[in-house]
Order: sequence, then structure tokens, then C-alpha cells
Amino acid sequence: MYSKKYIVGPSDADQNLNAKLSTLFVYMQDIAMEHAEVLNIGKSSTMDKGLMWVITRYSLTIKRLPRYLEEITVSTYPGDDMKFLFPRYFEMRDEKGNLLLTASSTWAVLNQADHHINFTPFPGITLPTEHHDYEEPLPGKIAPQDASLIDTRHVRNSDVDINKHLNNTRYIEYLTDSHDYDFYRSNLIKHVALEYKKEIKINQQVDIYSNNSNPEYIQVKVGEDTCFIAEICYY
Repeated sequence: MYSKKYIVGPSDADQNLNAKLSTLFVYMQDIAMEHAEVLNIGKSSTMDKGLMWVITRYSLTIKRLPRYLEEITVSTYPGDDMKFLFPRYFEMRDEKGNLLLTASSTWAVLNQADHHINFTPFPGITLPTEHHDYEEPLPGKIAPQDASLIDTRHVRNSDVDINKHLNNTRYIEYLTDSHDYDFYRSNLIKHVALEYKKEIKINQQVDIYSNNSNPEYIQVKVGEDTCFIAEICYY
């Protein structure tokens, strides 16, 4: 397990002084990449060799959101490899060690040239794995549902990451921006399931659909292509 402390700063919190949902995913993305460097599966083993890490699915359960100026500890560890998928687990705790949230994810390694999956990206490297009773179950497939258009966005320069596509944390901001302030005053997020299906590139128009229910099914499309699916449960 690899751990790092964070303090929820002014740009990390929302109007209710809770950590933004996108902030949680930024923390997890950052610590996952840091841990990859420690395990020798980071930049020198991927980008420098024409490969790239991509997230395929996420599952996150929130017990309590971190608060503004609160110090928290974010931890991550790899799970057992699943052929071409690499599971990774996360947890966040407060200063007293109380569990704030758990998350799980699956990652793949693609060839930068053709974006096809590389089935043997790390020859000779065996990743350490561990498991805990409280860990988040691995994310599964999200069943499609009927949904109506609720928002449209355009991908700009600041949305794009080092892999030259819409960063996975920006998807979260697109989703949460689709509802107004009053909505989140009365609807607190309990669980989030995400499925990344196809990359979104700069300058593309993104259409966001919702079934306006609880759980809320959200579909993100570019033209006729479904690029991202989410399911969000509210208190």
C-alpha cells in the first residue's frame, strides 16, 4: 500500500465546503501515477516506450466527504492482474483513521500508435498485490438505459491530459456541472460507478444525457458514439 497526505484546499472544495467529487478523482489519479513510478511501471515503462495507461472503470462509495482544510490520507494498492486489466484499489481516511471512502478501478495499457491494448506491457515485472475485507468491489458493466439530453460541452485545451484526450477527472466535472447548486444541496452523492468506453479528443462536442432518476444513469456521447457511462446514487 502506498499512502500520501492531502489537505483539502480552497480550489478543492465546493460551495458547501466539502471536497468536490472531481477533487477525489484528482487525488486518486495522482497517487496512482506516483505509485506506478515507485513500482517501475510509470513513465519510463510506458510513455518512453510508446505506451500509455488508461482507466476503463471506476467504483467509489462515499461514507463522508472530506471537508475544507481537513487533512486526509489517500492510499492505493494494486490487485490481482486480470489478463490485460490491472485492478487498483483506493481508500481515504481522516486524521483519526476513520474510513471516508473506498474505491476500485481497472486500468489497461495501450499502444500510443494505434490505441490497441498491449497484452504484455511489463515483461519481467511482477506487481505486488494485497486485499482488505473492507475494499471496494471491482467495478462491473453498467447496463444502458433511456436518457434525455441535459447538457452540451466542448473539449478545450485545459480539458486535455498528457495522453492528448479528455482527462478522466474532467469527465467528473462535466457530470457535476450538469446540475445546479440547489440540486447538490439536497442530493448528496453516495456511490459512483464509471465506465470509460471511448476516448474524447480536443474540440469535440460532448452531449450529456440523463434519466433524471436516483440512481441517475448518465451517458456521454460524441455524435452517435457512446464514450462514457456513469451511474450515481444519491442520499
